[in-house]
Amino acid sequence: MKTNPVSARSHIYRITLDALFVALYVILSTFLSFKIPGAIQISFSTLPILLCAFLFTPADAAAVALLGTLLEQILDPSPYGFATLPMWLIPGVTMALVAAFCAKGIRRVNNNRTVLILTCITVALAELLLTSLNTGALYIDGYLLHYPVKAIHLLLPTRLLNCLVRAVISSSLTILLLPPLRKALTRLAR
Repeated sequence: MKTNPVSARSHIYRITLDALFVALYVILSTFLSFKIPGAIQISFSTLPILLCAFLFTPADAAAVALLGTLLEQILDPSPYGFATLPMWLIPGVTMALVAAFCAKGIRRVNNNRTVLILTCITVALAELLLTSLNTGALYIDGYLLHYPVKAIHLLLPTRLLNCLVRAVISSSLTILLLPPLRKALTRLAR
């Protein structure tokens, strides 16, 4: 069966771009993040997932989240090993899918101001969802692996503040980076 070179090229092109977003995720999460003892991490590793969600399909965003999180967990494993690794993949993939499906709806809006507002709401919602799911995973992980989870209650306000700061910065960066990225991707696709 003969394949169409244009469609084959576009698949290779998309896989390559997804791989670049995964690499950016790993760099931001592993090398450019700050970990505070007690389950708090200050990182902007969600930015590549969000950008991918707004630029491409939900499948691309989910793939970037899945592979990025998997590589992050492999490069910086839990002291308890990989016993609960699959559970830690769920928050990022869920966030990616929600952001991508919201972004799909935003693409249909013609009013620039509405697009900006909806983009900020989507990013904030995605960050809150990720923080909530990661906190839930932390509780489950603690119960399954028998480490103390009572301290998580004390860290919850700090985790929510971290989420708020990330949401504001990620929203701003997403809004600033999307137009030049779209322009560059359009030029590369020619």
